Amino acid sequence: MLAMLVSSVQSAFADDAKWTGKGIKSVDAAVTSLSDLTDGYYLVRNAGHSTFLQEQGNGNLYLWNANNYSSDLTSINNVFSGSATNMNSVVYLAKNSEDGTYTMQFKSGKYMPAFGGAKTSSNETATKLTIAIYKEGEPYFNFKDGNNLYANGKGGNYQGQGNGDGNFVGWKDPSDKNGNSSYQFYKLTLDDAYTVNYKYTVDGHVVLAVNGASKVKGSAPSADAYPCLTITGYDKQTITESGDVVVNCTMALPVEASTAAAPKWYAVRLHNGKRMIVADAANSEVACNDVELSLPELPDANQWAFVGDDLLTSFKLYNKGTQKYLKTSAQDAISTLVDEADATAFHVMATRIQGMENGFCISNGSWYLNFQNPEGSNKPGVYGWGDNDQGSTCTVYAPESFPLNYAAPYVNVPEGAIGGPQYLETKGNLIALKAAYNAVEAGATDENVQKLVDINKQIAASPAGTTLTEGYYRLVNRQYNQYLHINGNNMNLQNGKEKAIGSVVYFKSVGDNQYSMMIEGKYLGKVTKSQAINLVDEADKGTFSVTSSNFITLLQDVSVENEKNFHYIHVNGSALGWEASAPASQWYAFPATDVEIDMTAQGDNTYASAYLPFSVSAVDGATAYVGALNADKTAIDMKGVSGVPANTGFVLVGNGNKATLTIGNAAAIEGVNALTGTNTGVTFADATPRANYLVFGVNNDKVGFYTPSNSVPAIPANKAYINASELSNQAIALNFGNTVTGINAATLVKGENNAPIYDLSGRRVWAPVKGGLYIQNGKKIIK
Repeated sequence: MLAMLVSSVQSAFADDAKWTGKGIKSVDAAVTSLSDLTDGYYLVRNAGHSTFLQEQGNGNLYLWNANNYSSDLTSINNVFSGSATNMNSVVYLAKNSEDGTYTMQFKSGKYMPAFGGAKTSSNETATKLTIAIYKEGEPYFNFKDGNNLYANGKGGNYQGQGNGDGNFVGWKDPSDKNGNSSYQFYKLTLDDAYTVNYKYTVDGHVVLAVNGASKVKGSAPSADAYPCLTITGYDKQTITESGDVVVNCTMALPVEASTAAAPKWYAVRLHNGKRMIVADAANSEVACNDVELSLPELPDANQWAFVGDDLLTSFKLYNKGTQKYLKTSAQDAISTLVDEADATAFHVMATRIQGMENGFCISNGSWYLNFQNPEGSNKPGVYGWGDNDQGSTCTVYAPESFPLNYAAPYVNVPEGAIGGPQYLETKGNLIALKAAYNAVEAGATDENVQKLVDINKQIAASPAGTTLTEGYYRLVNRQYNQYLHINGNNMNLQNGKEKAIGSVVYFKSVGDNQYSMMIEGKYLGKVTKSQAINLVDEADKGTFSVTSSNFITLLQDVSVENEKNFHYIHVNGSALGWEASAPASQWYAFPATDVEIDMTAQGDNTYASAYLPFSVSAVDGATAYVGALNADKTAIDMKGVSGVPANTGFVLVGNGNKATLTIGNAAAIEGVNALTGTNTGVTFADATPRANYLVFGVNNDKVGFYTPSNSVPAIPANKAYINASELSNQAIALNFGNTVTGINAATLVKGENNAPIYDLSGRRVWAPVKGGLYIQNGKKIIK
């Protein structure tokens, strides 16, 4: 008990004259010397958390993030100077001349107490504090109580982010100067504070009154900003007494006055969410119902005109559907629909709610129109109310915005995508919708809007269109408008892959609306948050649910529960897992019906080899050939086929630069086919010797299968080859109906992917002369 008496003094209580009627005039730089820490008013800032000490109304002490953790003195002054509101962050520091200890008093009259292990609250008993500076000339101090516990800041859920729950605790050791036991003291200048009433005025009309603001003598008015209002000046430049300050403003309203003969229509929301003012013709009342912001057409009962000459003085609310006017008869009474003669005259006022963009209020001079849903009445509607609060705050929407919002999800949909309304699967209908949408965007005439509305109604009445089932598809990313494509093992987005083999994705059903996904014969692996998705063998595959709405398809791996909401296929450089709401996680799906293969010219024909992970039912622009080796294994006896099964090597012979292959069922190849191939590519290395492969190409103008030269690093994906591990020949000719391509045993010089050819001066040669000397792949060759 004696120790407690020695280490504390009694409070001067809350009516201490040094606090009465005071406000913060200015904030000086942080003190940098213990000798300068004299009696006076201070802000106390925790160095570790960059937050300011504050006493709450219940006495709890916590750390307040006053200015977004900034140490800039101008920033600090912007928050505290000129205000009496933030006096709860001020302490009065007094030094005991006898023992050199200090006390800290708050505006409440209470004091800084001894520190405990939990939340700290101000106390009527003042604790004697010992304050020490870390280094003279630097603004960092620590202070401890009589029990040698240091004031230590604790912030929120994480140390270092003190705001809201930040508080003081005691700690046995001090931190370093940048730590949580380090504090800065900013000395303050106080002055008399006055009570100011702001009158926001537009063209002589007071549209908003904000009463009871506390301002310091000599400070600028500094009125707050409210929706629709722009401050242009004040009738007082500095505060010298309590009373009214006229805030001159302009008001940019989102509505226009019009006439009943030529009305300008609006949908009017009260409060927030989707609460729209709606004419209830059956009851002659004005309801306030939830209305979606996306509709094929906004009903006439939802449309209102502000009929009058000047919205600041007088107008009436006129309904399009009923051709009646709104009348409010008493506070807390529901509004009714009446003829013009009985309608209420209103004027526009500003809202006191600062966060509601373009918000304003409608007043009859006695009360405001307000959303209410009285308990037990089941009548959500427009009532009278005495406050310009959130429930009295209006925002408006153009009627055409509703059909535009309804059509918007379809406007950027590529033609041919599935997963939307059947009506839009017809190419002409989707084109017409886009044209109607763009016309309304350019100018919302009655005719343009009606065209869009008519199409919207067709969409709304349409059954669901084609949905994804087991089969082959291509996926276009909604955000980037590029195809999901595989090149080797790298799965990313690329342009121009609408006919590519590597953009064909096979969805293999594994259950109710669940699929495994395959590209180039490999499975997409399990999806995890932010990690690249790998192509894997079947044992490690992911399992994907598929959901489609308005053509947007989501692909979620459901094989792993942990962080499941981040298991949607997303692209960010490569394919990885992320949330469904991101546009880069959203896809357009197209049935994959065919692929194109580039052909290489040689003599009178063009050629290519192929090996595909899907069956081909027809070939256009070329003929597909398979074949068996002859008896001495020097040639393949080529046989034309109309279709080719999956994972079968074949050769294409045509006359054009591309061949189109239709994806579909194909009969099995009769007899032996010596051609095999690769879907993922083969890279040559010591473990994969070139001698084991004969690849399709040209040597000395002769088409055949050859041992690849050292300048050929790999066999590309989707190309055919002959397994040469048991063959002695380094070249195999093609026998087309007893016509054999003449070849020799030289290794491959020119393949399907021709390397550029240069003359001896380094110039590119596009048509080399037979017998000429050239450079290709860094080596001299004779053509």
